Amino acid sequence: MKKKVIIIVLFMFFQLKGQANNQLNEMIISSINSYITWKNSFVKRGISVRDTCHYYICKDGLPADFPCNSMQNVTFLSLHNWNGLSKSLQKELKKGISACCVWLKLTDRQLAIRIGGRGVKLIKKNNLGISVGDWGIFTYEYSCEKQKWLLANTEYGGI
Repeated sequence: MKKKVIIIVLFMFFQLKGQANNQLNEMIISSINSYITWKNSFVKRGISVRDTCHYYICKDGLPADFPCNSMQNVTFLSLHNWNGLSKSLQKELKKGISACCVWLKLTDRQLAIRIGGRGVKLIKKNNLGISVGDWGIFTYEYSCEKQKWLLANTEYGGI
């Protein structure tokens, strides 16, 4: 029975991947928004003074069909192809930016969406320096009876 559940979950996960407006993208957007809200709470409490009105998100860990234009105050960029970025964004990279990286991990009936805050700076003409920062893990479980993914756990932390 366990193998059938895993196969069904995998089928539904990959079936959703091909649609622009799907539950996978909705879960990623919801997780990114929750992470941003958590980060903004530090400014409201006076713990951080970093400007949080605009976020950079690395699209390298996102599905190819992710609707990047669906989020406000967010710039999506690729750290694999940073030479193709606009001149103004390359100038920002020389100063250093905070960026969020997203990873997806599917195991059994759980999908973990991990978001990590990273400091990104262009050190030399062809070298990016990336530092580790805080993180959020959003764990979703698939419900066979409801036939959808449900948020089961949220964790935040940092170094």
